Amino acid sequence: MMRELRMTALAGALAGVLAGCAAPPVVPSLDEVRAERSLTVTSAWLQAAAAAEQYIEADWPEAVYPPVRFERWVEQERALNEIQACIDRTLGRAAGAITEGGFLELAPRPTAEPTWAFPVAQQRCKLQLVPWSGFYPFGGPVEQEWVRHQLTVALPNCVRRWNAELVIPDLNTAVDASIYPTSTGTALIASQSVWLAADVRRVDAATAQQIRESCPDPGRTLVQLGPAEIRPVEFGPSGDGRIGVNNETVTP
Repeated sequence: MMRELRMTALAGALAGVLAGCAAPPVVPSLDEVRAERSLTVTSAWLQAAAAAEQYIEADWPEAVYPPVRFERWVEQERALNEIQACIDRTLGRAAGAITEGGFLELAPRPTAEPTWAFPVAQQRCKLQLVPWSGFYPFGGPVEQEWVRHQLTVALPNCVRRWNAELVIPDLNTAVDASIYPTSTGTALIASQSVWLAADVRRVDAATAQQIRESCPDPGRTLVQLGPAEIRPVEFGPSGDGRIGVNNETVTP
């Protein structure tokens, strides 16, 4: 009986030790953040493409055109010119001219050209060339977890190396400041930085500024990721490889 009790106690102690040595939770990598962002924009693009095709089929069922595919991101400031050039190439003629107000003034339609040719070309080109603004609805669970790790582990460790103290009054606010661009003061360009919701103490102003410039700012890192990848249409309506009613997975 005593032997059984000792063995039970030993097993309990061993279980406690093993529990204390459990592997720490896995921190998402930036590659996983990129993948999550890719699924987000791919899903949004596929929904937009489906809506455009429904619109075309409803208004011009006789229209004939190749499958719509994403081509590339374009700068916001160049989007209208890029899309107009795409429409011109698609129609094989000048569709019109862009006015000073930023509108496309249409040229007369050739009599031999189908009535659906211009609207279909316009819809297709808007989906082929997508303006990148940086205001896409990111901030999924993977990205949230990555930012939280940066704010609670990576950034504090860096600040401590300067013998300074990192102060984050509200973690959720700091996470949002790192993920979502925020307008500040009279600035014309929204900022995306943890330093909108964090501060550094126990050092002079010059050192604090050095810390802000040197330590990893998750907001700045996310901005530098740039446009997310829009995956091919073969990835299905969810953008993650599931297609059809049975959610079969395909490999691109």
